[in-house]
Amino acid sequence: MKTIKSIFFICFVLIGFMAACTDEVDQPLIPEFSSDVKEIVVGENIVFKDESLGEPSKWNWYFEGGTPASSILFSPTVKYEVPGTYSVRLVVVRGNDSVVVNKEDYVVVDYPSEIITDFTVDKTIGTNEDQFSFTDISEGYPTEWFWEFITQEGVVVTSTEQNPSLNFEPGIYSVKLTVKNPNISSSKTVSDYLTIIDKYSVAADFGAVSRNTYAGGSIQFQDKTSGNAAEWEWTFEGGTPSSSTEQNPLITYSSPGKYKVTLKSSNAVNTSTIEKEQFTVVIPSENLVMYLPFDGSSHDAGPHQLNPEILNKGIAEIKFDANSRFTGKNAEGYSAAQFMSVDANNYAVLSIPETDYLDFQTADFTVAFWVKLPQISKNAAIFHHGSGPGARPDNENRQSWFRFQPSGQFARFCVEQKGKAGNWVEYTEKRMDDNLWHHYVCIYKEEGGKKNGYMYIDGVLEASSLGKDIKTIDKTPYVIGANYRFTNGLFAPENFLSGYIDDYILYKRALSEEEAIKLYTY
Repeated sequence: MKTIKSIFFICFVLIGFMAACTDEVDQPLIPEFSSDVKEIVVGENIVFKDESLGEPSKWNWYFEGGTPASSILFSPTVKYEVPGTYSVRLVVVRGNDSVVVNKEDYVVVDYPSEIITDFTVDKTIGTNEDQFSFTDISEGYPTEWFWEFITQEGVVVTSTEQNPSLNFEPGIYSVKLTVKNPNISSSKTVSDYLTIIDKYSVAADFGAVSRNTYAGGSIQFQDKTSGNAAEWEWTFEGGTPSSSTEQNPLITYSSPGKYKVTLKSSNAVNTSTIEKEQFTVVIPSENLVMYLPFDGSSHDAGPHQLNPEILNKGIAEIKFDANSRFTGKNAEGYSAAQFMSVDANNYAVLSIPETDYLDFQTADFTVAFWVKLPQISKNAAIFHHGSGPGARPDNENRQSWFRFQPSGQFARFCVEQKGKAGNWVEYTEKRMDDNLWHHYVCIYKEEGGKKNGYMYIDGVLEASSLGKDIKTIDKTPYVIGANYRFTNGLFAPENFLSGYIDDYILYKRALSEEEAIKLYTY
């Protein structure tokens, strides 16, 4: 009896299963789809989704105006980049059956309601024979463009091309571009954007890789003549050679001073001459160790190429393109170093690589520099040379340094060695953190078996310390922008500089008073 019941149950289940399969196969295939949006602006996407009945196993989508134009995915994403109204067609497949749904005017793509006008040009300076190629880079899918090229005298040249290429008569042109789509318009104007020079015109000009050098050093000049120069005649006061017909000559200067440079540029029709007084600066070279003009970099313009590296911690940095003490045309080619240290966790200082050129021992030396210092609330050091606290196994200081202080000794130049009286040259008359440029020359000089220290400020001897014991300075380290000590054998800078330095010069000799004052005039 149990066997009969079991057989009956199995048959019942099989019959139900077959009925279910029959129902599934017999269910009609009805195509349908939906999307997350139907109306978009140019450049946006639409996500489509199959909602067909009858459990299709394949999908063939066709998107008029869309990218991609077709898809076999269940839920494709389509981008529309041209305004218009578009149909969508879906073919769903199950086995040998396939059905289609086509929805006309299903997608509506409109122009954006905002346009950002912008453009570029392949050059902004040229001659009246040159072609200037403009490129529209506006955002917002414009359909119309109107260019206006306007001279300073009010003459207007126009174009309706998207990316015009044009020639212009000589003059200075402002450029205005107006772009439109069916929904909105926008304009952009750049004043005095183009400079068009007559092909035969010449406007002489020049610069230099660096305007600074030392006696015996060289300066690489750079022709910056605008127009169509074919010949160059240079004259170099104090230079060797004193004249040149090269376009970019390299000139050597043998004597300290500030020298005039003249350039005459010409072609078959025109000539132009420019003269720049005191364009080159040449400092004395005798026992010159290092010369850092800070004109765009930390490059050493002296004979030994002691190019410093930056030691930093945190996000602090040193910039070498800060405004120098010069203004107007005199500032051409000049810049200064900006130190932006904060504390021991956020600082940047310059470190001079170890070298025998810094092995002063007991030698005379001179340090000169320009500084602009905003108001300070704590000590700010310019340089530190030699073994500071904790650097030597015997813990003996053999060092020299210079720093500013907010009270008392407002500027301090120090040479000291443990066990010997320090030579502290201190300026106490007034604070020097006035955010103005000042020039300092510090001299350490042996006279009569003793060492004398001198501090010149803006060309005037302002402080001295005389008749002190001769002290030794170790050759390393040499840091600009901080004092330092060593703690547990690790470099630990302090008294950080947040201010500006320019024309940092180091000699392994004592400059004469005349030379010290002369540096202030350079």
